Amino acid sequence: MTRSVRKLSDNDKLVLQSLLGRYALGYHLAGPERDDLIKETFLALATRPEVFFEKSVEQAVVETMAEVFASRRLSAE
Repeated sequence: MTRSVRKLSDNDKLVLQSLLGRYALGYHLAGPERDDLIKETFLALATRPEVFFEKSVEQAVVETMAEVFASRRLSAE
């Protein structure tokens, strides 16, 4: 089965940004570090839109943010 991928509407982007912001709080980051985590997670999700067909939005956000955070920590060491 072929799935069509639609672009995110402005409302979709706002909702996703809000969700990303809430989940980022769990990492106890502030300011630019928190903003960068949100931005990098948003970009990672945007490059893999098919993930939203495979799992819930919340699960996709949590898993992707964890991957982004882990990769940032590894690159900082």
